[in-house]
Amino acid sequence: MKTKQELKQYFENGDIPKQEEFWEWQESYWHKDEKIPQDNIADLKESLKNKLTKPQLGTGFYIVGYNDDPYFIKINLQSYYLTSWNGSSFVSSNVYSDRGKIGIGTNMPTEILQVEGNIKSQGMILTNPQYIPAQSGNTTKILALKNDGTVGWTNQTSDTQNHIPLTGTADNSPLTGSIQYQGGDTTGYNSFGFYNKLSNNEKAGFDIQDDGSLSPHIYWIGTDNNKTMLRVYHDDVAIFSDSPSFSGLRGGSYYGDYYTNESYIQKQYADKQHSYTTKEERTGGKWINKKPVYKKTLFLDQIPRTGELPIDKIFEDVEVIVSNQMFTEWYAMDVAFAGNQWMTKAFITLENRKVRFELKGVTDYDYSLINSFTLTLEYTKKSDGPVYS
Repeated sequence: MKTKQELKQYFENGDIPKQEEFWEWQESYWHKDEKIPQDNIADLKESLKNKLTKPQLGTGFYIVGYNDDPYFIKINLQSYYLTSWNGSSFVSSNVYSDRGKIGIGTNMPTEILQVEGNIKSQGMILTNPQYIPAQSGNTTKILALKNDGTVGWTNQTSDTQNHIPLTGTADNSPLTGSIQYQGGDTTGYNSFGFYNKLSNNEKAGFDIQDDGSLSPHIYWIGTDNNKTMLRVYHDDVAIFSDSPSFSGLRGGSYYGDYYTNESYIQKQYADKQHSYTTKEERTGGKWINKKPVYKKTLFLDQIPRTGELPIDKIFEDVEVIVSNQMFTEWYAMDVAFAGNQWMTKAFITLENRKVRFELKGVTDYDYSLINSFTLTLEYTKKSDGPVYS
């Protein structure tokens, strides 16, 4: 494009301008139908910047406001908080967003969305209801309303309602409480129970029957169709059987050494009270001073010649002799008798420490001629104290 000085030379006095010179003159100026670019208007951008008072970088958040003249307005926002309009200006909301996590009511969200407060909704939409967090151990994850009012995933190690599955309880998970049962019509017959088929003809089980007495029935039906039943009524317990070999209540082991006052005795225990042994045993009874009573039997087939037999090392710590039984075989006298005397001719004196034999009217008798002597004592001990249970 030609400068003004160059164009002036085309139109000096006496010159005849050429066509090209006229065109160069026209191209050097803006026609009124042409728009002038902003870059061709001197200082336009700088004037606009000064007019709007451009804020310096790093000074905060601004918007363009208008009050007679346009200007920048600084917004009072905390970093990473979304804006909220308070009616006259933009301020910080309670929605916080940082690195892909959104917190409502908190600026420390640990999840994609974390809300500190209540959520009110008329419905809930789960876009991925199959999502379950990773399991840990033998636990199961369930979505639950927790005691602190929150809803979230929690571990479930067992059936929280303690249902008994149709397949029975799991191994090492027995029933630990009672089962309460109430029938519908007390005049009817309603039952709840289990049955275990042992073979083609045998079965065992129990019923809780509502027949007026609310009595559990525990029974066994054997291969011979004989039935054994234990039935608990409101006023007694009955046991009976069709089997001719029925032996009644029976313990699986002997527990007589640990009987209490309320225990039922076993046959073995009763037989033991009428049995004799050379070992010291408690009878289970007590003397009038509440001390336990012991029983022991002494059998001798050789008596000292003097007829005095020390027993304090055989029956030790004896305090009171509760009862005694004696039996003597004395073939030289052609007798065998029980008790402590025979026909007022032979006498046996029993003391805590010794037994003394005496043949009346005979001095220096050889009592080793006695063939055998049996002595059973029931006694208390000095070292024992009273037993009140």
